[in-house]
Amino acid sequence: MLSIGIKELDEMLGGVKKGSYILLHEEDPRSLGREIVFRFLRQKLEDDNLVGLFNLSYPMPTLLRLLRRRGIEVEKYLDSGNLAIVDTFGSFHGPKLERNGIQYLSGSLSPELLSRKYADVVRIHKEEWARTGMFEGRELWGVAMNVNEYVNIFGEDTALSYFEVSAEVRRRHRAYREYPTGTNVWVYTGRADRVFASIYRRMDYVIRTRSEVTDGRVRRYLCLLKAPDLWQPLVFEYSLTREGIGLREVD
Repeated sequence: MLSIGIKELDEMLGGVKKGSYILLHEEDPRSLGREIVFRFLRQKLEDDNLVGLFNLSYPMPTLLRLLRRRGIEVEKYLDSGNLAIVDTFGSFHGPKLERNGIQYLSGSLSPELLSRKYADVVRIHKEEWARTGMFEGRELWGVAMNVNEYVNIFGEDTALSYFEVSAEVRRRHRAYREYPTGTNVWVYTGRADRVFASIYRRMDYVIRTRSEVTDGRVRRYLCLLKAPDLWQPLVFEYSLTREGIGLREVD
């Protein structure tokens, strides 16, 4: 079992299985679910692990600024090789920031070809990690921010088909058969829809954040919806603290 690196979540989950898929569903921006993922990302990099970050929704200068503001020394980790960023947003829309550790997808980015383009880029970086011995003694994590953006890129029906194809490519491609397979965190923002339902069934763990305003006060909730051996959802009121997150189970 692997640690998330956030004490309260590790106690709630009892760790996560290596190679599993974890979905963080931020139902509304005010619930700050993405902030939990940024904290996880910072901790894993500070602990000298390997992270592949897939950027779907930010221009690269904006993403780098977001990471820096959250205490992530992004240039340091790009230069050391601990962090690799696949810039899907820049591949579709530009601009492209040519820098060590940031990779782009070239040629046609049709839904039929995109999954293989991803796998080819992942293979190239895993080959480099293997060549330099960086797999040794380190955890490997993949983080995909805002996977709901595929609906905006392709439309709902095509996005559903894309996730079917991408699962098959990951099963067959040499990037995943010949090299270590990571443990993956996907972030989905917004209300649940058909695409969310399709992703949900593929996940090993699903955590949802939501918020409400009561008596002029924002209350944030973290819901564990899916995990091995979980019989019914667990709901916590939560808050972000300097040290981590505060959790209080509610009925």
